[in-house]
Amino acid sequence: MQTKDEAESYIYQSYLRAEKHLNFKDQDAIKRHPQYSKEILHKLSGTPSITVTGSKGKGSVAYMISEILQTKYNVGLMTSPHISDFCERFRINGRQISDADFIKSVEKIEPVFDKIEQTLASQEYISPIGIQAAIALTYFNQNHTEFNVIEHGKGAKYDDVTNIKHQYAVINTIFLEHTRELGKTLEEIAKDKVCTITDDVKIVATAEQKPEVLEIIRNQTEQRKCRLLEYGKDFGAENVKFSQSGMVFDVVTSQNKYTDIKIPLFGIHQAKNCALAIAVCEQILPDINILKMKQKLSALEWPGRQEIISLKPFIMLDACINRLNAERVKETLKNLDFTRVVTIIGIPDDKDFLGVAEVMTDISEEIILTKSSNPHYIFTEKQIEVLKQKNIKVNYTNSLLEALNFAKRYHLPVITLGTTSLISDAKNIKFSS
Repeated sequence: MQTKDEAESYIYQSYLRAEKHLNFKDQDAIKRHPQYSKEILHKLSGTPSITVTGSKGKGSVAYMISEILQTKYNVGLMTSPHISDFCERFRINGRQISDADFIKSVEKIEPVFDKIEQTLASQEYISPIGIQAAIALTYFNQNHTEFNVIEHGKGAKYDDVTNIKHQYAVINTIFLEHTRELGKTLEEIAKDKVCTITDDVKIVATAEQKPEVLEIIRNQTEQRKCRLLEYGKDFGAENVKFSQSGMVFDVVTSQNKYTDIKIPLFGIHQAKNCALAIAVCEQILPDINILKMKQKLSALEWPGRQEIISLKPFIMLDACINRLNAERVKETLKNLDFTRVVTIIGIPDDKDFLGVAEVMTDISEEIILTKSSNPHYIFTEKQIEVLKQKNIKVNYTNSLLEALNFAKRYHLPVITLGTTSLISDAKNIKFSS
């Protein structure tokens, strides 16, 4: 294996071989086979670990946990997807894996997975997330991490990350998403995601949940005989204040009150994410260094999550592909006293572009549809017709740069919402600030 592209391609090789034999409409229960990575991931496990699942905000919470734990430990972090570089998915103490170490880690796990690959039927495959998890653990073990934080993919029951032995499980808010793969009801999705609570888990921390979801989480923790920390009962965020540089708030737990926590991120949900991260870290670090923790949190960098990339003109980016995320963005704009904006939407046809547009239309002077440069995502002008049927007037551009140039004529804040590949495009554009 000579190049990073070859190493990255290997991760998807098994899936791409089987893809033509799969039924797109099948649920994960039929299509995915985490048992193929189970023995490998068990053998690579050993370092104390935390897994993070939920419907949104998994990466943010995982990142915050890893930063707080670094006040005492050498910490490995695996998240997905990436924004600009695949190696962003693997970090130790905030520093992403080098291209050379990424290639070496893939080469180490390649022979083991190749043996399994040779035994599979045409419609069976080794999940990319399973191979990615093995790469992460290989790299972390080589560098002697003392704690690992691993973000799940979209589920947990059929997600290979569950195969990693972990003592802590974090569950962010669960809502209806990935219904084709995980289940058509909130309860079905919750029953999938609570499978992150395995026999090895000692402590579970959960964000705000609908009552029916919380009941499922409580039942699972009782069965596994582990302790459950609940948002609103055992911890929470309060007194949230906004500025154009981020937020300041307090986090209250059953053990402590942490005042004036500052993070350079936006959204009430990020304050809640931070409270969730602190709550679980408090269980690991009973003597947590509050000053160091505050320093770590005040220096967070989490691209594409209500990220301000320019002040003049004001441009915010958010990897927003559904109605709920758009509502969170809108809440932040209200807290920043922005009443009129220009909204750029770059969301593929198979995601909730309509929901995002409906949320943003009443505060948008103009809505501009665009597309990312990633050829694997489908953006078509049929989105215009769908929005017109809802009496939402839009303009259409062929690139983010074209959309931004169009937006500048209004001299209003520009809010760019879309898939992560659109965020990647934004990172390649130079802005004055």
